Amino acid sequence: MAPAATPYKTARLVSLFLSFAFGIVGLALGVDALVKGNEDKSRVRSLVPPGTTVNIDTHDVVDAGGVVTGFCAALAVMSLLSLLLLLASAKRGPSLAARTLPLQAILLTILTLGLFASLVAFTDFVANRQATVVASIGGVAVPPSIVQSIENAIGASPVYHVKSYLRLAVILPWIAFLFGLTSSVLTLLAAARSRHASAATQDTASDATGADLSKEKKGNVNVGQEAV
Repeated sequence: MAPAATPYKTARLVSLFLSFAFGIVGLALGVDALVKGNEDKSRVRSLVPPGTTVNIDTHDVVDAGGVVTGFCAALAVMSLLSLLLLLASAKRGPSLAARTLPLQAILLTILTLGLFASLVAFTDFVANRQATVVASIGGVAVPPSIVQSIENAIGASPVYHVKSYLRLAVILPWIAFLFGLTSSVLTLLAAARSRHASAATQDTASDATGADLSKEKKGNVNVGQEAV
């Protein structure tokens, strides 16, 4: 019964470790993209003529990227906890790891689905949108055509997908999602197998107890007949 107590152990170890690793990578890339985005804004503002006010609106990609980064962090934490429980089961017995399998499966599934939904939006924004740039001089708005010519002159582009840090922040979290999905499925299967194994063990114990009681009752009857 020992193998059934920790089903799919090797596959789960690998999947959970990769889910944790790429969750950390997604978290790091999300933070890096935020920092580099702010640096780009500061660089653009420093290159425009004095007296020019520049407003660069990137709230769509920043908000979506923040959600992706948060789900990557949460998935990494949950994967690490599940990994530690799985490793601890090899030393202290599988009871705690087995009992919490349904909860682990639910949480991993929720986080994986949340990461998927946020990645869909983030990927769409990076692939198809650009920052909104509005400039003014002395309170007078600068025409968009002039703003664009200034962007070209200083080598700045408002298009999201030309930013390498944004492309990385989109691509690698998809790998975290992939291993989050495999971890969720494996944990769901492990929970189901563990539940069935537990039920089978209880049935076997019940049958054994019933057989013992039957033998004891039969023995008592035989003793009574011999006494008579």
